[in-house]
Amino acid sequence: MGALDGVRVLDLTRYVAGPFCTLSLADGGADVLKIEPPGGDTIRHFPSTLEGGSRLFLGLNRGKRSLSIDLKKKRGREIVLRMSESADVFIEGNRPGVADELGLGYETLSQINPRLVYASISAYGQKGPLRARRGLDPILQTDAGIPSQQTENGHPRLVQGHFVDYFTGALTVNAVVMALLERKRTGRGQYIDACLLGSAAAMQMGRLVWASEHEPLENVRDALNDRIARIYDSADGQFYLYMDADGFWERALDVLGLGAMKKEPFYTTHLGRHAKRNEIIDEVQKILLEKPADKWIDLFQQAGVPCAKVRPSSALLEDQQMRAMGFLTQENHPELGTLQMMGAPYRLDAASTREGPPPLLGEHTAEVLAEEGYLPVEIASLRDEKVIN
Repeated sequence: MGALDGVRVLDLTRYVAGPFCTLSLADGGADVLKIEPPGGDTIRHFPSTLEGGSRLFLGLNRGKRSLSIDLKKKRGREIVLRMSESADVFIEGNRPGVADELGLGYETLSQINPRLVYASISAYGQKGPLRARRGLDPILQTDAGIPSQQTENGHPRLVQGHFVDYFTGALTVNAVVMALLERKRTGRGQYIDACLLGSAAAMQMGRLVWASEHEPLENVRDALNDRIARIYDSADGQFYLYMDADGFWERALDVLGLGAMKKEPFYTTHLGRHAKRNEIIDEVQKILLEKPADKWIDLFQQAGVPCAKVRPSSALLEDQQMRAMGFLTQENHPELGTLQMMGAPYRLDAASTREGPPPLLGEHTAEVLAEEGYLPVEIASLRDEKVIN
């Protein structure tokens, strides 16, 4: 059994942050009911090199059950209200106020079900002057100052891969599980306000420390942004080499044949090396061009210096370490056939993880409504009125 076996989650989220949160809950054994509008989750239709499906949607919605319900119609909202009576968790990702307008806000649902754990995921949170502002991962990256730390030739650059979304989803999972544990003590659910802004800021906890009102606020910045730990060119490709910390620095110098640098006072401290970083980078780069990347990686690994070859993310699907950890899974999709994909990114000794293929739009609507006590004639009526798909 999964750690969350028996927990029913109503998932009214779209895009990335919310679906990643509910995917993680599904991996833990929760029964996640993905409630989609008639046209489906927006990312079902994202461009993809996979014919007939969106890789982003498939990867984020494994192991869930899909219901297609039109929440613009009263009978559609009534279905969700009825399901909320017995649900454990309700997660929505609308702009602040939209759930209340639909009659599906926390105040309403907590009256129906006081044990309900209710989470809202938004861009800027439910309070404050920016609560209604629209925002996606790259917007919040920019607002939180992240591109300014990824400069190339003085130009700020976004970090690709929806990483603020994913971190927001992970933090929301933490909050949901904490709320479920709290419910065991009190018997009551609670409201969770999660947002991308908080997640983007949380990634910078080590940077966002202001000593006092006497310290200039401009000092709160990354003093070591341009570092000697970086991606270098080799004779046939690129790899990342970490040589900032003292121990790694000294080992790297031995591999590079630059052992004499150990004795030079300027190079014995982290800050000293940073001051001379341009000279160091030029010297190291010149040497690294002499051998192929794989040869250098073998030498640095043997010396205990962290490094990694630059490779595409698709290489993970053939990675022996990924297989050894059991991170890859195969799922049989009803339309696309066998899919090799990422499974749960962790393993529990005393509990299993729930897996399964990503659902077709509305695939489980009738099934779940029957579980909720709807009669076949009622389900047929809802289908005829196009309340459900």
